[in-house]
Amino acid sequence: MRNFIKQFTELSIVPSLSDFIRIPNLSPQFDNKWQQNQLLEEACNHIVRWIENEMMDIQKEITILQIPNSPGCIAVKVFGNQEQNKTILCYGHYDKQPHFVGWKYGPTTPIIENNRLYGRGSADDGCVPYAIIAAIKALKQFKQNYHDCYLIVEGEEESGSLSLIQYIQMLKISKIDLMIAIDSGIVDYNRLWITNSMRGAITFDIKIFQSENAFQCLRSLLNKLENSITGEVDSQFQTIIPQTSFEECQTTAQLVPLEFPMTCLKMEPDHVQQYINRAWKPSVSYIGGLEDLNEDSDELTIRISMRLPPNKDAQEASKQLSELLTTQWSQVEIIQAKTGLAVKPFSSELKNVLNEASIQNFGNEMRMFHEGASIPFLNSLYQLYPESEFLILGVLAPDSNAHGPNENLNIEYLNNLIGCLAYIFTSQHI
Repeated sequence: MRNFIKQFTELSIVPSLSDFIRIPNLSPQFDNKWQQNQLLEEACNHIVRWIENEMMDIQKEITILQIPNSPGCIAVKVFGNQEQNKTILCYGHYDKQPHFVGWKYGPTTPIIENNRLYGRGSADDGCVPYAIIAAIKALKQFKQNYHDCYLIVEGEEESGSLSLIQYIQMLKISKIDLMIAIDSGIVDYNRLWITNSMRGAITFDIKIFQSENAFQCLRSLLNKLENSITGEVDSQFQTIIPQTSFEECQTTAQLVPLEFPMTCLKMEPDHVQQYINRAWKPSVSYIGGLEDLNEDSDELTIRISMRLPPNKDAQEASKQLSELLTTQWSQVEIIQAKTGLAVKPFSSELKNVLNEASIQNFGNEMRMFHEGASIPFLNSLYQLYPESEFLILGVLAPDSNAHGPNENLNIEYLNNLIGCLAYIFTSQHI
């Protein structure tokens, strides 16, 4: 099967994914003429045509779902042939980040170099529908059974997935046994990485008004939110890390490189605690609002982004922020508040399946990854089917350059991931 997957990737996936890269289909947030230029529609149709061509001998239904003023959403149902069929829902997206500058070859010029496919959308997230279909084709080729499998590929993830839940509800799936979202990061290319948590985030403004010294007032407020010496955020935004997650962090930390600028003084010297801080502790970043102001200003606004622990409710945190920072001369305006995600522990059967899949395809046991970033839609997806197992995968290592110039897809990792997906799709123990 490994040779089949490798050959299929070379002869079918890479040529089609390269054509996908050539389409500059930015997410709606970054292209206000997306409905006129129809680039998202072109990318959507390109993927659908490839799926139709590659699945002629496989029983399936393919639909492009459409909600007004939203990009179309690809929905594929593959009918399984297990004696006891379970239902798997797989997720990906086809919209892209802006191009930015600094590309070696160009964002829409697909180039293979050192077994990596370069171009915007190669790894985030264009490869996902190809990987799912390739796994099913491999099972079909080798006469192995597989479960019912839904694939949904949206066109506005980079703009907040505003219609995603509505699109999924249109499928009217009564029960999902396993959800697989492929849009996360990995640490290296040596094993199957599974994201088990992501932090939430709040963006908010602090507004100072009618104050004799606005900067002094602001400093006192920020000190209430965050200790300026230690970086520790106020205790009401801290949470208890589940024991299983804490043990996973201890196991994984040794594999996760955390790089600091030479001029940066580390607030925490212990590497394991650094990793836990990044994944499970709140943090504050100042992202704008103080431009063109002087020390004599009596009014000012500062915009802040605060990461929340994965198990901290964002609405509760928003209320606490307002209570903490609102005074007679200040107020808080919440711009956006998104709860993070803390995935419940896997069943022992699924954990064994994932571990065996990783060993067979990578030669190493899988590892759980606790991601310090945020992907807000994942929590919404998780809440839609809370009884299902939720598996978050990805292909994005630090050198994949997601959202930046020279985004690239490691082709060997993609092949091994396809092998893992095939192993999962055919297992009776998911």
